[in-house]
Amino acid sequence: MSSPAYQLTDAAAEDVRSILRTSARQFGPIQRALYAILIEKAALMVAETPERPGSRNRYDIAEGVRSFHVEHAAGRRGAAAHVLYYLRGTLDNGLDGIVIARILHERMDPALHVSET
Repeated sequence: MSSPAYQLTDAAAEDVRSILRTSARQFGPIQRALYAILIEKAALMVAETPERPGSRNRYDIAEGVRSFHVEHAAGRRGAAAHVLYYLRGTLDNGLDGIVIARILHERMDPALHVSET
């Protein structure tokens, strides 16, 4: 059985690198590793079920964009401070899947950052 298909845009990949650098600096290497696993789990969750409970339509940003707070992957409030912004699309390998456009801190205005990707 294969994993659900998703890919990160270049902007989302840079978001992950920045998030994990900050996490390591502020909380140490163990927390950085745990947060990386949590982000991956959230990505797999939306790839498996894009309209899953906890996700939201974000037509205010652009047609087809959805959001999913990473804390849902942990199963508890306050476990994460970032949100995935994604949509259905064709992946680089030609398969249909989920394209994660950005991963932003919950306090950031997605309308300023997601529509540019």
